[in-house]
Amino acid sequence: MKPTCDRPNPPAGFEWLTDAPLENTMNLPVYAGRLLRIHSATNALAKPVVRDEWLSDPNTLILGGGSNILFVAERIDKVLSLANTEYGAIEAGEHIRVYADAGVGLDQWIRWTAAQGWYGLERLAEIPGTVGAAPIQNVGAYGVQLSDVLDSVELWDRQNQEYAVWRPEDCGLSYRHSRFKDEPGRWLILRVWAQLRKVAPADWPPLGYPGLQAEAESCLDPDKRDLKSLTPSELANIVTRVRLQKLPDWRSAEIGSTGSFFQNPIVSMAEAERLRNQWPQIPTYPIPDPAYQKLSAGWLIEQAGWRGKTLGAVGMSAQHALVLVNLGGAKGAELWHLAQQVQSDVWQRFGVRLEPEPLILK
Repeated sequence: MKPTCDRPNPPAGFEWLTDAPLENTMNLPVYAGRLLRIHSATNALAKPVVRDEWLSDPNTLILGGGSNILFVAERIDKVLSLANTEYGAIEAGEHIRVYADAGVGLDQWIRWTAAQGWYGLERLAEIPGTVGAAPIQNVGAYGVQLSDVLDSVELWDRQNQEYAVWRPEDCGLSYRHSRFKDEPGRWLILRVWAQLRKVAPADWPPLGYPGLQAEAESCLDPDKRDLKSLTPSELANIVTRVRLQKLPDWRSAEIGSTGSFFQNPIVSMAEAERLRNQWPQIPTYPIPDPAYQKLSAGWLIEQAGWRGKTLGAVGMSAQHALVLVNLGGAKGAELWHLAQQVQSDVWQRFGVRLEPEPLILK
């Protein structure tokens, strides 16, 4: 139940590299002048050199899988990467508490929990990046966010040089946002805990998003099974197929992307009404705060004429207007320039500001 790394870790729990290429799903050529890769957080944090020369330095970039960063800069001086990869579970009555180190691939962890038959994370399948990055963005898809199942987060406070454990209410989680974003560079996430269910919830299976119902029915039709019989692992696979129909594969060496590049804007009810009066077909969605509604950034971008449009080696995906893509050989500056053009065109047409989801590192 508790897999570990395939290769032995360095005795100190970390290793040093120089002029090291940095992994990123946008497939940009980026290098670290100095890279500190941590395999055991416990061992590494016991070393003054790690705490004092790396973590206390606000210029040290903490990098996960590079799936939520657009590197405009082509070289970063100091980078710390977490490669701690332990995960497992602890029984907790009707529920199960699962954990994963920050260096574990998020998709890997989710598929493992789903394979055990545990309910709660399966709709987040096929999201790139590491577990450590998930609370920062409060990742979400198909009606669920990490905050819905989050139990706690183990942290290192880079400012006060101390270990901490936060409950969900401490993390300031909201739509694609968290306290970690409000205090950038201060918190190093070491491990994430979630609380999952051993039995299906009453509303199982949650298929109320475009594509999921049809894909589920197609999956079960040969066996004539009831939708209620779907397992968490089967739903994770259904989500994967639907996502790959709309989004470029983040593992691709040919097309680079960070997935959805812009956040779906949140606007006041008055602003939503203004937009509906002018564009009756504009999709709007309720959110927990009844004073606001969510718009579809993809719809806005498509209406502004950017879906499938390319400028040299960069463009907006033809599969989904929300995805900024590197078609091969692009520079980060080219991608950021195009993203700014999209922002400008959407603003001029709709009066709505688009905010990037990934960190823009200049």
